[in-house]
Amino acid sequence: MSHTTTDYDRARGEVDIPRVPDYPPELAETRAREQGWRDWMVVGVGMTALLAIIAIIFGVVAIAQTDSSSSGPASSMEANPATASKAAVNPAFAPAPTLAAAKGMPYERFQPVNPNLPAVPTGTVKHFRVGVMQHITQVDPNLAPVQAWTYTVNGVGYRGTAASPPIVVNQGDRVQIEFVNGTSKSMGVDMAHSIDFHAAHLPPNKYYTDVAPGKSETFSFVAKYAGAFMYHCATQPVLTHTGTGMTGMMVVKPRNLPPVARELWITQQEFYIGQAGGIADQAKLAAENPDVVAFNGYANEYKLDPITAPAGKPIRVWVLNAGPSRWSAFHVIGTVFDTTDVEGVVAHGSQTVSLAPSQGGWVQFTLESPGNYPFVTHDFGSMVKGAAGMLHTPGAPPPKGAPPAPTGGSTKPVTPNMVHVTAMGS
Repeated sequence: MSHTTTDYDRARGEVDIPRVPDYPPELAETRAREQGWRDWMVVGVGMTALLAIIAIIFGVVAIAQTDSSSSGPASSMEANPATASKAAVNPAFAPAPTLAAAKGMPYERFQPVNPNLPAVPTGTVKHFRVGVMQHITQVDPNLAPVQAWTYTVNGVGYRGTAASPPIVVNQGDRVQIEFVNGTSKSMGVDMAHSIDFHAAHLPPNKYYTDVAPGKSETFSFVAKYAGAFMYHCATQPVLTHTGTGMTGMMVVKPRNLPPVARELWITQQEFYIGQAGGIADQAKLAAENPDVVAFNGYANEYKLDPITAPAGKPIRVWVLNAGPSRWSAFHVIGTVFDTTDVEGVVAHGSQTVSLAPSQGGWVQFTLESPGNYPFVTHDFGSMVKGAAGMLHTPGAPPPKGAPPAPTGGSTKPVTPNMVHVTAMGS
């Protein structure tokens, strides 16, 4: 009798179930490795979960402690908002102290700098006696006085500003420099300074070395190349010395340069004010964040005292960007430069000349109609800090809104030993 195998029979065990053959050895080994990997994965997941739980516990405790401390009297910043405000100000971006904050500190009275380019000295060799002044002056009529380190040239210096006079020669001239670091007590010099001429071919390790107060050195060179060159102090830290004012322009006139109706000079400088009566602020210097950018050592100087220039006749302006860090984009509003010569590159029909720190050149143009013609750096961030002036033609109405020249300060020299340096906010 035939018997049909059913699921019921198998369930009762009455039917022999064929035995599944063992895995081959190589498959069995693989299966074992996979099982081991799964076991370790379980362990890893468990450990990760445990660490996460511990981290959450520590986080809750830390938040509770923070809330507790901030709600108590130890929270000085909430208790004193003025302290919090001061702590939040980065020194590199702190506002410059005002004149009122200087609390009666003495300083030299502003005297406009003559923008006319000096004549070339007579004689086969051009002699220049270059001195140093350390003096207290404003560089902006609204801000506190600062300590300025500037040069004098053949007895000419610009007290009441932080400008240094230009040195002017002809291409091919032999130039002799007698550098004197403080010719008298009124110069206020109390440290070593030096002088570096970009127009010269000289070994700097021999001639651009530090000179002690009251001492001097003499050297000479031939002005081989024409242009507007920088001279400056090379004493370390050079950023501090140049940022405190120790820069100037040397003009080497090219051969056969035609005469013009008016020849001017403009040096752009930056000033970094940290303390009333102090030198350039180190944090602001490092951040390249000047409080003042000025032409010829004083903010908006030629808006206070516009430069008279003829209409309908050629005008030449020698321009130097003395830095130490910002670029300059010199531009005269209302005209186009007929000719420019910047770092030996001659161009025509230029609207603006771009000058890196230490670069210079000259621009020539004509004011075709009577009027008032502003000149600026077209870097407007620097312009609003004081790098602006005005050319005024005879017969034109006076410029509107021209501020009066400041009249405060001393007509006598004011040296650093005559003031007490005041920290901001003190």
